[in-house]
Amino acid sequence: MPGWLSSLLKKKGEVSSEGVLPVLRQLLEQCSSTEYAYLCHPYVAHVSKIRGEGGFCGYRNIQMLVSYIVSTRATGSERFGDRFPTVFEIQDLIENAWDMGINSHGRQETGGIKGTRKYIGTPEAQALFCSLSIPCAVQAVRDEDSKQAGTRMLDVVENYFRQGVHNGTAKLRLTALPPIYFQRRGHSMTIIGLEKLTNGQAQLLVFDPTFRDSPSIQELIDKDFQYKASTVDRMLRPYRRSLRDLRHYREFELL
Repeated sequence: MPGWLSSLLKKKGEVSSEGVLPVLRQLLEQCSSTEYAYLCHPYVAHVSKIRGEGGFCGYRNIQMLVSYIVSTRATGSERFGDRFPTVFEIQDLIENAWDMGINSHGRQETGGIKGTRKYIGTPEAQALFCSLSIPCAVQAVRDEDSKQAGTRMLDVVENYFRQGVHNGTAKLRLTALPPIYFQRRGHSMTIIGLEKLTNGQAQLLVFDPTFRDSPSIQELIDKDFQYKASTVDRMLRPYRRSLRDLRHYREFELL
């Protein structure tokens, strides 16, 4: 890892926004094209990459999952205290997991990640959580037909959120479930929910570490509001990933 990047990460850490999910809940409630939507626990923070840091999406998604663990005092929260780990601490935790023999093939494949800017993926995230005795499971969805792969993945995600719903007929089907680490070729995101449109199509709701929440979203945190339909759709767009957005991929991993 270049010295300038190490200094940048130590100085700025990460960009984190809390309170975004309740804003999205209100937007989805007001959206005329939304038939229903599931959302994960509202305390999950949106962690974004620092400008210039490169391919640290996997680290940022781990931080988002840990934000749930810390804020809800879920199993393993004592491992993190009242904050989520830095990129350097995540590297140490993954290396320690490899030392324990958990998904240790990752070390052979990468040559080690400590002090580097090498990509990490689902196996490394799983290794970290398993090494800390935090329950997690990986599910891979594959199909030679990319459309079928996307459809099957959306079904898996909806089934996951459905299990946490008390009112299965409401437009907003709120849960206390953790978010999902979502990996497709070349990029990872955090799934915070699933939306079913009135035209029958389903799409993911995500926190993408590549993007930051807009000022218009941040201004609405902890507020009640009402917007017209065109504004609602525009504000939701960065958080939606449709089957069309996923059409080039035949394999997905969910943690």
